[in-house]
Amino acid sequence: MTGVDNAIGKAAKDFLAEAEEIIDQLSLDLVALSDCADGGDFNPDLVNSIFRGAHSLKGLAGMFGFTDIAELSHNMENLLDSLRLGKVSLSQNTISVLFESMELLGTLVQSAGTADRQLHDISQAVARISSCVCAVQKEESVSPLAKLGLSERVLGSLTEYEEHRLLENVKKGRRIFSILASFSLATFDQDLGELTDVLKSAGEVISTLPSAGGGLESSINFEILFGSEKVSAEVTALIDRDNITVMLLGGESPSQPAEMQEMAPSLAPEASMTAKSMSRTVRVDISKLDELMNIVGELVLSHSTISQLAGRMRLDGYSAPSIELTKAAKGLERKLTELQKGVMEIRMIPVGQLFEKMARIVRKISREQGKKVELKMFGADTELDKLIIEDISDPMMHIIRNSIDHGIETPEKRILAGKDEKGVIKLSSYQKGNHVVIQVEDDGAGIDIEKVKRKALEKGLIPSIEAIHDKEALDLIFLPGFSTSDKVSEISGRGVGMDVVRTNIAALSGMVDVESYPGEGSSMIITLPITLAIIKALIISSVGRTYALPITSVLETILVERKDVRTVEKKEVIQLRENTLPLLRLGKFFETETQGEQQENFYVVVVGAAEKRLGMVVDDLLGQQDIVIKSIGETFKGFKGISGAADLGDQRTILVLDVGGIINEAVRGGA
Repeated sequence: MTGVDNAIGKAAKDFLAEAEEIIDQLSLDLVALSDCADGGDFNPDLVNSIFRGAHSLKGLAGMFGFTDIAELSHNMENLLDSLRLGKVSLSQNTISVLFESMELLGTLVQSAGTADRQLHDISQAVARISSCVCAVQKEESVSPLAKLGLSERVLGSLTEYEEHRLLENVKKGRRIFSILASFSLATFDQDLGELTDVLKSAGEVISTLPSAGGGLESSINFEILFGSEKVSAEVTALIDRDNITVMLLGGESPSQPAEMQEMAPSLAPEASMTAKSMSRTVRVDISKLDELMNIVGELVLSHSTISQLAGRMRLDGYSAPSIELTKAAKGLERKLTELQKGVMEIRMIPVGQLFEKMARIVRKISREQGKKVELKMFGADTELDKLIIEDISDPMMHIIRNSIDHGIETPEKRILAGKDEKGVIKLSSYQKGNHVVIQVEDDGAGIDIEKVKRKALEKGLIPSIEAIHDKEALDLIFLPGFSTSDKVSEISGRGVGMDVVRTNIAALSGMVDVESYPGEGSSMIITLPITLAIIKALIISSVGRTYALPITSVLETILVERKDVRTVEKKEVIQLRENTLPLLRLGKFFETETQGEQQENFYVVVVGAAEKRLGMVVDDLLGQQDIVIKSIGETFKGFKGISGAADLGDQRTILVLDVGGIINEAVRGGA
């Protein structure tokens, strides 16, 4: 049975990887298509892309035996086919049905990868799809295609969809061109692809049909039906090649390539075709990149060992070989840096992909809440590690749910408050040093700080309302079990969410801060490292133990005298350039400090995350080194202030400190 179970598990895993990618793309296309609903320009390429995605998902699900996914995909395919044929209008109701079906598909695909998978009831979703397809308003009219003069051969070769798109182009008053092209058999697929891409930039490619012609042993001919608002001369100039002829259907003679070549420079000087327009991408499993990054990490450690050996040889009197070995180590270091940078760049993807996923959440939750919400995105091209973007998706979803549920008011309340009835959620991101900052802002009512204080008092979290500052009160929303909702709903009121947000972000060595402005809105600021793979670290020692501090979090190191230390509210602080810097002794934080005489002079490493600053008291600074962060496993996951472990290359394993987690604990007074 084990072999059978393994085969089933592998089938589910293969299906899951392929299906998740299809659904991600379908979701992005649906968000883009929703902008076309009720008045926008109909985009046939988008509808076709979603139709093909649903068809592929149906085939995959059927192949691996997931009947519920196959059935739902099949019904979606029917609706999309009616939509692309013009039988169903692109209304908000149609978009809503497609979004709901897509959400359910995502749930079904996720459950396909679980061992105790159960069949879901898809009857409601299928019924809604059927009601859309059945509510077709048929319009009979005389076809205006006759005036184009198309041959019976061409008309008979058109699919129902192609005939519909041809009719739509004619109705919109676009010129219809017949483009005859001849390509070499060896390169016709590439050449045809390039021609199609150029034509799509100026109109719609309605149909591509093989055409009869001479030289069949060495070439292949195509007739392309093309709709555009451009005139014949512009279209000919756009695709100026000897083996291509352009003819305007319905009245104009075939164009003369030689004459058009003389006109091309003045009409379209930059329209020449180039292979640069071709997409050169390859899909790679992220686990393979992880493996590659681990190998690079091991090479980094090997380089560190070689450098240490070279230094030891020099001290032992082997100066000549030591010099050669040092040179080789420096060359290796340069190449390793390039390799490391290359692998990291491959892993980087724009946060725009994450933002587009959030658009679905905004649309779904706002509709359920009866609120009008507009999503605005800024800095979508900022790049982050693929795994960080995956892990930040759920925290982002929680934050946006809260923004809509707690923040954005109903249209009626917004109008009474003198606001636009449509609320705005802004997603923005930007790079700040070696970190990326993601900000979620809304223009709602803001967080009711007095209500937060009252809830905290009810739960016994604070002794009195006066005993806590507003900023500290805002921090209470991240405590487990804390909620200001008076009633429990699917979205909020259960006390689950914001504590998970902070925990998940801290696990990525990140931080989350909250700001609120009564009546104006609130803002969540997430600060994340660009990557968690190979980092440069400052190696420090404290109470006989060695730790690594990510260099991106280190602002400066200073030598402090004991007499400069002051105590404020039972906490040690020093004055640093007219600012008060709180101190933290690592030995005390990790409860490893032994009682003894404190040193007269000691090092302080000033670290920062977001806008917060902290001085870590350490015994010694041991230098900088590239390290590879390794997970310390589930057993030690609950330990605050530790993000992983690293091998120094000399058979020593040390802990890597989580600066964000330590600062959060220190601010709350924890240890």
